[in-house]
Amino acid sequence: MRPGPAQEAIKARAMRVLKQKRMYEGQRDMLYNQTFNLDQVAFASEGIKDAQQTMTALKSANKELKGMMKTVKIQDIDNLQDEMMDLMDVSHEIQETLGRSYNVPDDIDEDELMGELDALEADMGMEDEAGVPSYLQPDKEPDLDAELNLPTAPSGHASAQHDRPQASIRG
Repeated sequence: MRPGPAQEAIKARAMRVLKQKRMYEGQRDMLYNQTFNLDQVAFASEGIKDAQQTMTALKSANKELKGMMKTVKIQDIDNLQDEMMDLMDVSHEIQETLGRSYNVPDDIDEDELMGELDALEADMGMEDEAGVPSYLQPDKEPDLDAELNLPTAPSGHASAQHDRPQASIRG
């Protein structure tokens, strides 16, 4: 554009628009700040209300606990625990008495038991490769079938054709 009155008018108008823009931006920033401050006050107010409710609940719980503690005595709890321990001891003695074995003599020789254990261990060492103890293994006797020269049992299936009557062919 050429310098002159038209250019000056456009410049003046652009300056007014820029001033308006800055004014609107300032107002917008001021509104954002006001909104932020209002949010902060509301948040603080809610926090104080929550603290008041918490204090009220704590006072109520404290009063209730004090009332309950008046009825509970530590000596009563100790006595109850002692009584429970005595009952558990009696129960344990009863279980031991009922669990006694009548067949086991009181004077068991420990050396005799160790000898029996050693014999069992030695017997376990004589197991064959299949894991069968020696007392469960078959006796080592000669093969009786070979001595008697018995024929072997037939294997396979018998033919079913011998049992059916043959049909005659008529012509």
